[in-house]
Amino acid sequence: MKENSLADIIAFEGDKSDLFREIGRFVFEYSRLEDELRTHLRRKAQVPFDFNTPIMSAFDFARLCNALIAVSEIEEDGKPDPALEKLLKQALKINEKRVAVVHGRWMSTYAGDRAQHVSRSSMKPTNYFENEGDLDEQSDAIVKLRADLAEVIHAGNERRRPKIAKKRRKID
Repeated sequence: MKENSLADIIAFEGDKSDLFREIGRFVFEYSRLEDELRTHLRRKAQVPFDFNTPIMSAFDFARLCNALIAVSEIEEDGKPDPALEKLLKQALKINEKRVAVVHGRWMSTYAGDRAQHVSRSSMKPTNYFENEGDLDEQSDAIVKLRADLAEVIHAGNERRRPKIAKKRRKID
């Protein structure tokens, strides 16, 4: 797309319901991912469910991911589970997209829809989601990531089961 083309300047006032649906789906799937990360961390750290809200709400998305990596380092005696670490890095990249979705400037023109976000570090604008279906692809990736995370965490727990039973003490 040519910068400042006439079609890019003229606002599209037509039906934006597909765009709104894609944005809503992305936000919904992202919130499910964040909630599941909190649940994984709560279980790994053995935080009693009654304390879930006051303790787990203190973690933003990046801290959740980093805390899960740190817990994995403890569980794995020094190095985090590489499969889990890889998936959590994917989650952090999705968080970057979330920032563009919710903090970016959305535009709907005859040239198409997109979000433009200005990075705090570079102070340069970047366009996101310029093609129809880009956000749906991100939502699909979140659904897959949630399933992959659950599988990797379960496999790690099963692999370490004898070691975990010896290391951890029971919480009253």
